[in-house]
Amino acid sequence: MYISYEYQVSVSNELKNVASVSMTTILSRITGLFRDILIFAALGVSIWSSAFILGFTIPNLFRRLFGEGALNSAFIPTFSTVVEKSGLKSAYKFFNRFCLRWAFYLSMAMLFMMLAISVLLSLGAITDRWVEAVKIFNILLPYMLFICLAAIANGALNVIGRFFAAAVSPIIFNLSIILCLLIGMAQSANPEVLVLWICTGVLIGGLLQLIIPLFDLNRQGWTPQWLLRIGEQKPEWAAFWALFIPSIMGAAVLQVNVLVSRLLAYSLDDAAVSLLYIASRLMELPLGVFTIAIVTVFFPAMARSFAGESSESFQVIFMKGMRFIVLFVAPASLGLCLLAEPILVSIFEWGLFDHANVQATVPVLILFALALPFYSIATFSIRCFHAQKDMETPIKFSIIALIINTIFSLILMNLFGVYGLALANLISALSFSFLLTSAVNKQYSISIFRGLSKIVKPICGGMVLIASICFIGEVVLSQFELSTKIGALLSVVFLIPLSACAYFMVLSLLGVEDLALLKRPFIKKPIKP
Repeated sequence: MYISYEYQVSVSNELKNVASVSMTTILSRITGLFRDILIFAALGVSIWSSAFILGFTIPNLFRRLFGEGALNSAFIPTFSTVVEKSGLKSAYKFFNRFCLRWAFYLSMAMLFMMLAISVLLSLGAITDRWVEAVKIFNILLPYMLFICLAAIANGALNVIGRFFAAAVSPIIFNLSIILCLLIGMAQSANPEVLVLWICTGVLIGGLLQLIIPLFDLNRQGWTPQWLLRIGEQKPEWAAFWALFIPSIMGAAVLQVNVLVSRLLAYSLDDAAVSLLYIASRLMELPLGVFTIAIVTVFFPAMARSFAGESSESFQVIFMKGMRFIVLFVAPASLGLCLLAEPILVSIFEWGLFDHANVQATVPVLILFALALPFYSIATFSIRCFHAQKDMETPIKFSIIALIINTIFSLILMNLFGVYGLALANLISALSFSFLLTSAVNKQYSISIFRGLSKIVKPICGGMVLIASICFIGEVVLSQFELSTKIGALLSVVFLIPLSACAYFMVLSLLGVEDLALLKRPFIKKPIKP
């Protein structure tokens, strides 16, 4: 089966966008890591760092739930349909109405939560252990409003082929926190004061994350208008709600999953939340650089393909995105497992975060690294259903994943503490990805395992080479009398780039077509998918 030249040009352009988003996402993750390094260097693995992480969890979950999750999953297909059928001018009107209504909904929710928390605190209804986390949550609630509206603007930009503003705004967010924390550290070493400075950085950064995409959208022809009535766009609004209601249920289950893990960790001891957070942050580096970047670019393409009723193109786009995810995520998972300790030492062992904290985090990081491929496959598979405007199917699997995670967390945390929570997370991710891929095969006749079969051998060969390089490199470095810090830094600086180069060299030599597409802005010859 041959694919048309026009389709191949489109896919090639999508891959160029993946590279662009990935580069800015790399900078975002680097600044994010530096932000976390400063936070743990200043606060250590303590009740204060855990309270901030837990307090920031719910506003951040709103970002993932509404901004990056259900809201955008329903908004992007609807906005795409308006663009395709009525043009960009009409789509911008829909965008204005949409933002105004959601600004109202979110503001009401924010004010209600602030009032409820203030009443509970004044009545002494919250126990001492949870008071600081609740206070931090109350301070950070406006971030929820900023980031959700920003995600809507980013979704509109993605549909019209603009990805840079959405990718660069998290960098500004991280720099805002870094700057505020540095100012706080220059003035005081009191952890309570430092936490307030961090919260200030979060709020300023969240506001900037809203302003940046709106500015870019304005450059593309959008102008803000006070449009409240739905008017002639009632069908589009009804279409959005038909997608959003079931989608919010599925996304809520996934985010509750995260919240349950952190609440259970906070009940264990002062360090558990921080250890889980650090491991998840390092896992999110490849998850964000590769998986989220690929999903960001391929999801609008899948939605457009479905709107054009081209099942053949949809299947090809989906499998191409899935192959890219596996090609990049599999070696990243292996690298995190093999170099867990050097990575933690070189990145986080500063200030109050000592080597004992590193040793405690290593097993958690390895378990999270093993879950990385399953998270990535599940994330992309969910968008397959969303692009087809099927929000119900992922819901039942999300509920099953929540049940699995909760049951195994309660059992394993009593046996292994924080490591039991990490293991439960791995079991849940594996189960969730298996259920989703099976459903994709059944409903859309897309056999993911068959589609990945031609890249399995190159990946395995490349990963064997990665393991060999890491093992030999660690043996060689151990022959020198180096400090723990210097040895770890050398491992990270030399072994990671060397392993990556060797891996992609193997893929190139074995003729993996997907990598070749990245080298060409346009495909001049038809290829077989």
